[in-house]
Amino acid sequence: MQTTQPRPRQRKPGPETVEGQHAAIRSFIADVIKWLRRDRSLHNNTRRLGEPFRISRDTDPDQPRRKPTPEEQSEFIEKHVIPQLRDDFGEPRINAFQKQAGKAHFWCELLAQTAHALCVSKRICDEAKSAVVTALTRDDDQRPDSWAALLKERVVIERAVGLVFEQLPRLVTGGVTVGDVFRLIWPARVLAVLMCREPRRHWAVRQYCIQPIVEHGSAEIRQKVKDRLREAFPAEWPALDGGASSDLGERRAF
Repeated sequence: MQTTQPRPRQRKPGPETVEGQHAAIRSFIADVIKWLRRDRSLHNNTRRLGEPFRISRDTDPDQPRRKPTPEEQSEFIEKHVIPQLRDDFGEPRINAFQKQAGKAHFWCELLAQTAHALCVSKRICDEAKSAVVTALTRDDDQRPDSWAALLKERVVIERAVGLVFEQLPRLVTGGVTVGDVFRLIWPARVLAVLMCREPRRHWAVRQYCIQPIVEHGSAEIRQKVKDRLREAFPAEWPALDGGASSDLGERRAF
């Protein structure tokens, strides 16, 4: 009688491999979706912008990485920014810009830089807007691939930043004056994370969106997920106390 040989155990990918980093990001996004389902205030603020999690993610938070449709992926940008850009610069020019923007992760970069600038300034102001323009028009080694091709369209980038700064508070607050800028920062962070096709390769999304959520969402992101991110991206989130992981959350900022 023939016996079946036991199948060798499949080796778990190392945390710093591509597969390990993807797995860490997937676990993180699943926790973000579960958090949004519990925190109705943040969920509603993000929904007003347009939510790439609406169909594929909101209905099944444990399987969050189905590739979103174009409508899901860029609803905020497509509905509230692109039409005005087309009016200002013409459809052919913006269509060409959009082809490059998709390759370069431009819109999730813009949202990540916006969240960072608002966090630094603590208010909507010209200095914060200028900081975003400066960040987006500087070519350095932290930029996603294909970024250099966008730099010749500085005037379009400046206008895009201006439109995001106009539309973000209008949509999140319904036109009410923003007293707490974190009402804008957190939806921008969440939207950038969910919009980004590959956060593993997008430094600004990890630094300005994923890391603050990990650090300040102590009650929302499981410790196991935080540990996986720290193991997958040790240069960005070094372990504390000689290697022991620690919950970095100090307060709920949302």
